[in-house]
Formats: sequence, structure tokens, C-alpha cells
Amino acid sequence: MLKKNGLVVLSDEIYSQLTFEENYKSISNFYPEGTIVSTGLSKWCGAGGWRLGFFAIPNQLKDLKNGLKTLCSESFTSVSAPIQYAAVEAYTGDYSTYLKTVKKILSFTGNYVYKNLKSNTINVTKPEGGFYLFPEFTNTKFSSSSEMCKDILNKTGVALLPGSDFGLDNNKMLARLSFTDFNGASFLKNTLGSKKLDDADLKKHAPNIVDGVSALKEWSNSL
Repeated sequence: MLKKNGLVVLSDEIYSQLTFEENYKSISNFYPEGTIVSTGLSKWCGAGGWRLGFFAIPNQLKDLKNGLKTLCSESFTSVSAPIQYAAVEAYTGDYSTYLKTVKKILSFTGNYVYKNLKSNTINVTKPEGGFYLFPEFTNTKFSSSSEMCKDILNKTGVALLPGSDFGLDNNKMLARLSFTDFNGASFLKNTLGSKKLDDADLKKHAPNIVDGVSALKEWSNSL
């Protein structure tokens, strides 16, 4: 269908290196001549705020690429020098061991949150990558997801973003939950190698995650 109609696909693959299974395939593998891949280093490097991204544009779309270059040259300044040097290292060095350990930590943490939140009153999908979940609280009486998230914050101290902030129906009690509230450097340092993670590791290196999940469960059960 894409080839038949000559459509251009913009594929945002900023989380592609944080998938938990080794089975991710970009759409550019199947439609390279019409796919623009956008990605960057901030997510897989754990470098929030170090905003360097790029478009990978096929030669078949060179006219579009030239137009984008002109537009961007009039709209943006250059990326700061420290970030450029960091990007050179990130994209030329071998960080396979780092990535493997990061994905192990995120996969275990995400699955812990999933298994401990999933219930008759909380719908949540098992994470396959990244570091977010979108739980839906089915037993609430709030008028909007924003109101619900404010109540959760006030009563539990757990900060969630309402689903409406991401274009979802404000009447659905959906929220975005990030499971990265831990000291990443410490967690990484103490779990390098082949060690299999368990709940004790999470309680030691990510206590806020454990406490936050428990608080959310108690809040949901109290409604």
C-alpha cells in the first residue's frame, strides 16, 4: 500500500535500542526508499537533556532532504559542542555491554511494576521496551484523568502524567507511569555481568519504585 501510493513514512525510532526482545525490525527494512527514520542518543544513552537527534533519509527523497536542510538552517542553531563530542563517542564506541545491562534493568523493573499493578481494578500491558507504562484505573469516580492524577499525587506522593496530555480521551482514567525513579549509575554498577536480578535487587537499588507501586495499589484498593 505504501509503495503503491508513493507515501512517505516518518518512523520515530528513538526507543528502538531499548526493546527487551531482540526481534525489533524497522519499517525501513521493508520500505527503505520511502522511509525517514528519526532517532537520537538521549534515550538509549540515559542522557536526558542531551538532545541530539537526526533523520536518516534515503537518497530517493533527496529533494525533501534539501528542503528540510534549508528550513532547519533558518530555524535552529547548532547543537552545543559538549553534546556533539558525546554523540561522536556514543556512535563510534562499543557500548553493547552497557546496553545489555540497561535493558536487563529496565525489563526487570518494568515487569515488576506490571505484575504488581495488574489487577481487577488496574489494566496494564506488559512492557516490551522503553521505560513507560500506561495503566488504566477502572474503579475511579473522577471526571478526568488530570483530576485523578492530582488525587494520586496528593494522597500517595506518586507523580503520573494524565493520559490526556498525550492526546488520549480525558474521560479515560489512563496515566503515563515512568519506572526510572532510581539511581541509574548505582543500579548499573552493581548489576553488571550475568547476575540475574531479583526483587531484593529492586528493593535495594530502586526502593522508590517498590514503594510507589505499593502506594498505587493501596490507593486503587481504597476507592
